[in-house]
Amino acid sequence: MSIRKALGLRTHLRTAQYRRKWGFDPPPPWADISGYETLLDELERHGISRVEGDIVEIGVFRGGGTYKLSKYFERVAPDKRVYAIDVFDPSFDQSPTLDGNTMAEGYAAVLNGQDQRESYDEVTRSCTNVTTIASDSAKVTLPTQKLAYAHIDGNHEPAYVHSDFKLVWPAVSNGGIVSIDDYGSGDEAGLDHVNHAVHEVIGEHASEIAELWTDGFRTIFLKKG
Repeated sequence: MSIRKALGLRTHLRTAQYRRKWGFDPPPPWADISGYETLLDELERHGISRVEGDIVEIGVFRGGGTYKLSKYFERVAPDKRVYAIDVFDPSFDQSPTLDGNTMAEGYAAVLNGQDQRESYDEVTRSCTNVTTIASDSAKVTLPTQKLAYAHIDGNHEPAYVHSDFKLVWPAVSNGGIVSIDDYGSGDEAGLDHVNHAVHEVIGEHASEIAELWTDGFRTIFLKKG
């Protein structure tokens, strides 16, 4: 068997395994750099499909995560809508990373000259339950009254962590979840300024948080109740 055929067979097998687990084909490997399967596992474990409300994703990058949320809820809760919010300007987030560069520089390196919005549109073309809101999240008014789940991975400046949380949390139903990316310590070290902002948010809303935990690659989950 040639190397090309072997690689093709391996890709086919991985796609089939993914389809058996999640009920849909995966997006292109380059489309999701965060590993949204961890999020899907938590949504399954906590029965988010049965919680009242829609879905919000703040920060979509190339659309792989949006695609996975869309296809997952299309299967388990087709009445829910996914609202995907992004400014679609990779230079917008100038907050520092762990290696001393900026988030904007990291995004530019990953995109390597490709247009973010074009990549996103390509990946999410088949997602009929997605409404894309191309805007600064700090200026957005949610087009839905209730949320079952929201994922925050937009601008990493502390003011945005606060404003993004403030945007979604009041709309989250009891039993619903908000997850925030780039949080953690030790081997899964997050961004210090994100950690501090998340701790402030937890302190401000402690009485409304029924459960909190971390999982996957630097993600914290806050369950309302």
